Amino acid sequence: MRPIRLVLSLALAGAALSAVPALQSTAVGQPAAASSPDTTIGRMKAEADGAVRLTRQRATGAVGMVRTSGDLMPDRTADSRASAGRKAATYVRTYAAAFGAAADQLRRSGVKSDRYGWTVSFTQHYRGVPVFGARLMANLDRDGRLTSVNGFVAPNLRLGTTPAIGKQVAAGHAVALVRQQPPTSDTGKAGSVKGLQAAHTRLVVYRMGAVKGEAGRAVLTYMVEVTNRANVRDMVFVDARTGKPVNRYSMAADALERHLIEANGSRDPSTFHEVWKEGDPFPGTLNADQQREVTGTGMAYWFFKDTFGRDSYDGLGHSMTTVNNDGRINCPNANWNGVTTNYCNGVTSDDVVAHEWGHAYTEYTSGLIYQWQPGALNESYSDVWGETVDLANGQQDEGEGDLTAKRADNACSTHSPALPVVVINSPASAAKVCQAGAAAFGPQVDATGVTGDIVQALDAADATGPSTTDACTVITNPATVAGKVALVDRGSCGFAIKVKNAQNAGAIGVVVGNNVDVVAGMAGADPTITIPAVLIRLSDRNRIVTALGTGPVNVTLKDNGGTRTDSYRWLVAEKSTAFGGAIRDMWQPTCLGDPGKVSDAEYFCDTSDAGGVHSNSGVPNHAYALLVDGGSYNGVNVTGLGLDKAANLWFYNQTHYLTPTSGFPEFADGLVASCSALVDQPINEVQVAENGTPQPATPIAAGDCQQVANVIAATELRREPTQCNFQPLFRQDTPGTCGAGTKRNVVWSDGFGSGLGQWTAGQEIKFPGGIGFPWRTTTDAPDHQGAVAYGQATDDGVCSNGAGDASSRDWITSPSILIPGAPQKSPRLTFDHTIASEFNVDGGNVSISVNGGAFTLVPTAAYAFNGPNSTLLTAAAGNTNPKAGQRAWTGTDGGKVTTKWGQTIVDLSAAGVAPGDTIQVRFDMGRDGCGGLFGWYVDNVVVSTCKPHQAGAAREESSSREG
Repeated sequence: MRPIRLVLSLALAGAALSAVPALQSTAVGQPAAASSPDTTIGRMKAEADGAVRLTRQRATGAVGMVRTSGDLMPDRTADSRASAGRKAATYVRTYAAAFGAAADQLRRSGVKSDRYGWTVSFTQHYRGVPVFGARLMANLDRDGRLTSVNGFVAPNLRLGTTPAIGKQVAAGHAVALVRQQPPTSDTGKAGSVKGLQAAHTRLVVYRMGAVKGEAGRAVLTYMVEVTNRANVRDMVFVDARTGKPVNRYSMAADALERHLIEANGSRDPSTFHEVWKEGDPFPGTLNADQQREVTGTGMAYWFFKDTFGRDSYDGLGHSMTTVNNDGRINCPNANWNGVTTNYCNGVTSDDVVAHEWGHAYTEYTSGLIYQWQPGALNESYSDVWGETVDLANGQQDEGEGDLTAKRADNACSTHSPALPVVVINSPASAAKVCQAGAAAFGPQVDATGVTGDIVQALDAADATGPSTTDACTVITNPATVAGKVALVDRGSCGFAIKVKNAQNAGAIGVVVGNNVDVVAGMAGADPTITIPAVLIRLSDRNRIVTALGTGPVNVTLKDNGGTRTDSYRWLVAEKSTAFGGAIRDMWQPTCLGDPGKVSDAEYFCDTSDAGGVHSNSGVPNHAYALLVDGGSYNGVNVTGLGLDKAANLWFYNQTHYLTPTSGFPEFADGLVASCSALVDQPINEVQVAENGTPQPATPIAAGDCQQVANVIAATELRREPTQCNFQPLFRQDTPGTCGAGTKRNVVWSDGFGSGLGQWTAGQEIKFPGGIGFPWRTTTDAPDHQGAVAYGQATDDGVCSNGAGDASSRDWITSPSILIPGAPQKSPRLTFDHTIASEFNVDGGNVSISVNGGAFTLVPTAAYAFNGPNSTLLTAAAGNTNPKAGQRAWTGTDGGKVTTKWGQTIVDLSAAGVAPGDTIQVRFDMGRDGCGGLFGWYVDNVVVSTCKPHQAGAAREESSSREG
């Protein structure tokens, strides 16, 4: 259930949509001394007493959020509503430039207090005229620490504020527009427009595109509320110079607004159509999958609303749209793509639907990056919320028995599939116990298992694809397969089909190699199948295939499930029939091949599956289940706190302490801080009832925090997974550029202190309406001082193959550089860089043009140090990056979502460059349509030559670089 996440950095701009009426305002103060945004950001980081995290507005490039686990302004105290307002105002006044506004444009509009602290809001005014949708929110905790400031302001405003038409004229235009184009009702018919009037008319600055998160110009407008105080309430923006409409939206919306789209298995969104929306009869003509999606979405909405007070995933009542039978998904699966939740048939149980909406709530709160431990936390939060809804909704009439009964410690469930493993017995060089997924058909392997040599089954290519190893057609090497265990690939046909074909060829068992590094069950039905079949990870499949290249490989298929108890409690997706059974077990994750603690052998160390986000989620999943129910695990005894306390602790941590890069240790720290913050504070019971009334729950007590500490110890959240032996992407033992006994002569250099003035930019956008990210300079690079060149690859696109899709590449090209002739020799290119990107999907590389010729990638042999670390996935594998299939720098340091800086050295002579040639150097960053981390930062680009220095010289002579 991998989500394709879209960060909508203007989400908070919508916060002002419900604050249209005039507010009583207090001026922030006089403007601070002017400074550049990047200089201001540097001061913001230096002043804070904790690590500072920044996100930028996609439309403006200005800061959208700054937050820290410490205090952004530690030298000022706040212990009351008034002092909290003063502290926030001082900070906003000081750092207004980073958010894109002059300090004198920001006015404090209110201070709200709640059980957890204070929220101070600021609105933007330009020459006395309010700027629509522009608001900053500063959050302080009860200890007076300023923990975050976020929101949107319109930058670089330059417009007149004297209207050419009056309010009454503008109001008349607005009413006429609504009368001529009536809003539609829930039935799709135009509603009555009798009694229309302009209730409020107000002059505002309206920044075009702000609500969509797009760049645009600012316009002086009248904002007119047109209503008949019945079924119509529209906000209309009228240009104050021309009287023409600029924008219009409705404010008449239900608290819960669901929409259901039917895809009918199509991959083309233009063929999708809406089959149900809020207010339509239910279930009407909806099928079982569609009904579950509608009801599951409602339960997710009311769970977050009544338990935590959050109105939809953006906190602002956003409509919740679902796509059923989505052909864009590799079924069986479901996902959240940043706009909608999307499902295959048979993957629509209540916990799965709540799981996918959980990804949306995570995106709009902590924004956990979908890679390594942050990604495992992202996935775990969705499992947690999905299972919490499943346990709280009381729907135990689907054969699940008593979901309230605690399962025995360390026990698997009799209702989850067998826990098969594939033991590679020989050769010794390939020996391994491989986790596997069971089939929903045929006999299950037992503790004794099936042992035999494994061979690849071959078949003919057909309409399902060109593969000859997926067993989708009749096996063509039956003499080899007979009496052996058949190894086949996943392919595109049903699992039961391929297993039956192998059985017909005489196989005694089947091992299916997945197309990703994930273990899952195999759905399907065929009562005539009489041999066992299991599915293994792609990496384990490749391990077997490699070993087969040197001789026979012997394997055993057996069950490794251990003790089992009759319980459905804590099983994930057990009612989504297409999965063939539960896909994860939160109570005992090892029962389905996932780790229950960090040191477990099941802890996933590979770079595939975004660093094991689906597997390693087992650790925080287990922590939640253990805190709810209590038990003994890993030598630690835990007294359960129940669902109400655990859910509130988890959500508080998500909304107050976690950042996009938080791993398990930071998650543990946040749990401890959350428990401390919530002691004796009011919390609500967990409930999912429609239009329910929030009910107070028993508050968290000081003693409960010891159980939080016990859970952290039991699941080893603060332990490093040393068994993985993670390595940095770049080697740190940088050698000299030229070597001992040589002298380096710098021919050309650029440290980007003067921007990109020496470079020429270029861009390729793959799909119509898509987006790219031109290179720019920044002083905000991680762990680095000064300006650098930045090739962006953040999570700002949507995988649509159209509008908003970020499948693109951007490059910068150096000027022509002359390589000196004799006696110079051995030209070199060096540069410092760091990268954090989706591994094997997004990445950057270097090309060179010699004497005006075509740009070609630097050959692998020319990299003397720290060359590209991997090859990007190909287009055939689904990578829409224009650089698909190329060698590139991609990913991060092992086990982390960041990368240490390193230096790369290129021997230009090995790239075909000789003395007297001219060259141009091109840095090229490519990315796919959605998802991402940070991107590629490059500094200190130097072209030099090397020549003998003097007899007996001991070391290379260094040269200075431009800063």
